[in-house]
Amino acid sequence: MTIKGIIFDFDGVVVKLKLDFPAIKWEMFGSEEGFILERLETLQREERQKAEAILERHEARAAHEAEPLEGVLACLAWMEERGLKMAIVTRNSRRSIETVKQKLGLFFPMVVTREDAPPKPSPEPVLFACRRMDLKPEEVLLVGDGEFDMLAGKRAGVRTVLLKNPARPSSEHADFTINSLHELATLVEGIDPR
Repeated sequence: MTIKGIIFDFDGVVVKLKLDFPAIKWEMFGSEEGFILERLETLQREERQKAEAILERHEARAAHEAEPLEGVLACLAWMEERGLKMAIVTRNSRRSIETVKQKLGLFFPMVVTREDAPPKPSPEPVLFACRRMDLKPEEVLLVGDGEFDMLAGKRAGVRTVLLKNPARPSSEHADFTINSLHELATLVEGIDPR
């Protein structure tokens, strides 16, 4: 099958955002339990607004300190040369993503954030990106570093690529695994030699 587009998770795949999730959860909820976005859904309106402001503050700080991960710029240049469409699907806010894009000069024509669709592991943000790129799910790879990425991709019907890291060396939901973005071109060429 022809690969016409690649969807990337943002934090941990394209850039490193220095977010201390246990500390953020403690400040937001008074405990480190659960996942932030899922816990936000359980709060009443006023409490939720306060918690969202805390999260936005932490994301804004991290966005200003973000650094691209190794291989990102070369990978994006290769994709452009090959004519592949590209998108970001993230659980982060649009504001923090736009800050990082401007700071680092990254170009992604399509960005799907938690403001656009239910967050991963829902397949909705992945399907939304596919529709906006005018591609069928089977024409798309999703590159992520976490289980929510792999689950969202599988549920959406795209092929999944796990970018391995010490916290996630494998995933039963990954179709492929790579150690760095330097390996992505070789993987795509193996799937779709043009």
